Amino acid sequence: MYKTLLYLFLFFTLLSCKEEKELPCKEEKEFAIKSDTIELDIKGRSIYPLKYKGIYYSDFIEVKDEPTFIPKGTFCVFNKKGKILSKAKLIGYDSWDTGIYVQNDSIVFKENPLMPDAVSYYWDKGEEDWLKTKVTDDGVFEDDNFHVYALDYGEWGAATIFKDKKTGIEYDANILLPRVYKINGAYYLVTYTQVVKVTDPRKLNKVKEGFYYNKIKNDGLKVFDNGELGRSLQGVETVFKLGEEAYYYRDFPEEYIAHAFVYNDELFLIMVKGNIMYIARINNGALEKVKEFKEGIVIGHNNPYRNAYLNEGVGFYLEEGKSFKTGLLEIKCNTIYLHYIKTKE
Repeated sequence: MYKTLLYLFLFFTLLSCKEEKELPCKEEKEFAIKSDTIELDIKGRSIYPLKYKGIYYSDFIEVKDEPTFIPKGTFCVFNKKGKILSKAKLIGYDSWDTGIYVQNDSIVFKENPLMPDAVSYYWDKGEEDWLKTKVTDDGVFEDDNFHVYALDYGEWGAATIFKDKKTGIEYDANILLPRVYKINGAYYLVTYTQVVKVTDPRKLNKVKEGFYYNKIKNDGLKVFDNGELGRSLQGVETVFKLGEEAYYYRDFPEEYIAHAFVYNDELFLIMVKGNIMYIARINNGALEKVKEFKEGIVIGHNNPYRNAYLNEGVGFYLEEGKSFKTGLLEIKCNTIYLHYIKTKE
């Protein structure tokens, strides 16, 4: 009898915890911004910081006065108390790469994000090292109905592909490397300069079954040259547009969309304009400023789109004269947390 009551107690305790996690955020009038500092006994400046399931991952670059193509640094796994859990060789530092990101419950790095068959690595917790893996699938979002992939071939073209899980049929749109958010059944695709809405991915431009894995891998740039992919905006509704699309490896406009998040079924944008960053909502196709960051931080251009629905934060930096601070911005309901990462540098 005692064991039965104990099992029932544990069952309902776990159930209540699960339900508590799934509760929606309470609607608050304002957003709050809080900051803390994680101190690490390591040299270097944090780049590509990532938080997943409560654990932090980052490359740390040791800044040198002389230019070099082979930077010195370390990859590090740590917790919020500053305890270093693992260290390994530096990975992911290249002006063309996308840094480290989450994929299929693993921490992944891909050498060249522009090529579907580029060499990829995953972080092996047991080995405490980066191990080569099969080609990653460039996924940026997944739900019960679709896998969403994003491809960028630079000046040749870009495409976002929705693959129907039930039928295998793929649909594409000419959208450059979006962050994908689902609100009330519709998909919102956010780039650096625009927000578009896809109510029904099956109304997008239809491509052949297996196109992503087979055709693109075999023909590469030809799919764009031949107009087979990335030329259609059929089924896409523009919600907000700031200007012409900004490619992450080209000059950015003074004002751009640095990040986005959903709060109480509403999409909010984090905008950067010069050295000012602020939260905004979209009101009838125009921006309405909600709150400005007083800290003077700026979200960088690295890797904001890959698995944004899994990552728990996005990297930021703060430059004050010769002082340069970095950290991870995390959003929970109406509170924005700024986790500064302090090292020996």
